[in-house]
Amino acid sequence: MFGTIVSLVPNNDALAINQEEHQIDVSFYSAYNYQTLTQDKLQNINQDFYLPVEYNQIQLSYEIHSNHLQINDQIETISLRTNDGYVNTEVYHVEIIENPSIWKQKDDFEIILTAFVDEEIIQQHYIGQVIAQIPDDFLGGTIYTVIKYSQMFLDGSLKTLALALTGTIAGFVIALVLASMNLLETTNQDSSFSVFLKKTMNITAKLYITIFRGTPMIVQASFFWYGFGLFGNPFYCGLFVVSINTAAYIAEIIRGGIQSIDKGQTEAAYGLGMNHIQTMIYVIIPQAIKNAFPAIGNEFIVNIKDTAVLSVIGIFELFNQGRKITGMHYRQLEVYYIVGIIYLFLTYSVSTVLKRVEIKMDLQPLEITSSN
Repeated sequence: MFGTIVSLVPNNDALAINQEEHQIDVSFYSAYNYQTLTQDKLQNINQDFYLPVEYNQIQLSYEIHSNHLQINDQIETISLRTNDGYVNTEVYHVEIIENPSIWKQKDDFEIILTAFVDEEIIQQHYIGQVIAQIPDDFLGGTIYTVIKYSQMFLDGSLKTLALALTGTIAGFVIALVLASMNLLETTNQDSSFSVFLKKTMNITAKLYITIFRGTPMIVQASFFWYGFGLFGNPFYCGLFVVSINTAAYIAEIIRGGIQSIDKGQTEAAYGLGMNHIQTMIYVIIPQAIKNAFPAIGNEFIVNIKDTAVLSVIGIFELFNQGRKITGMHYRQLEVYYIVGIIYLFLTYSVSTVLKRVEIKMDLQPLEITSSN
């Protein structure tokens, strides 16, 4: 058995004659705590509600058009809290007699209020929706959650992919620089300044890689967001964190790829008159990237999952959207089951695409351990 939410929206265009002169400003009350159903509360009710029997000594009657609601003709008395204490108020009880299916999710209804004022009939119309609540069973709850929150899951998935893809690409660009700096070697022909510059760049790259590989992404995200409020936007801060974190891992992947290239390639390039920079750009790095491509693709897949830690700084990627949904119903099992399936679908799809690319490129993947 599951409940419903009733949302009521006054339709001012439906008022009868003498609208300005005889506006009847009635309040509906929650059957759960007798509180007045304000516009915000009307969107989040999962209980029956009450309609007042009279307004300023004017008797009120109601007609309801709904397959899911029914007005009980028997008058009840409830005690409402006011500034002067508690006041007994006579009301009609509106009961939820049937729930919309989880497939339809919601159904419209209309309540017509009728009153006689100065020998005139005044009518006011209230329109709303009865919205199905999450079923108790796992299967029904899962189907309900998928249908009702499909847009939130989609938004979270797109944001997750955007963070992972953009962060991996930016990290790859930074990693190229880091790997080159990390592999700089001094020669006898170098001036003292060149030796100092190369060693400084070498140490800087090693220090960067050590720090960002040695600390969790969740700590990095908290440090840059809560410590500095970087960019003033959690999404851009999270993107920055993914990029610099990924760069440290991919730098090591590329370093391994460069070191896997036969030294004869370098010697042949020098023999053709190329300098060190030309040799790296045109000969070594393209081959290293090709060999390291499977490991770089794996880093992208890992980033799809690891972006979940960015929920700590308030980015509503897929995992954080799931947390938001659980806060609405306190039903973690169904929500995280769906989130897990979506993550699996994303990673499996990307993995399948990358494998096809590897086959087309005839790659021999390097056995390089990656990621967080």
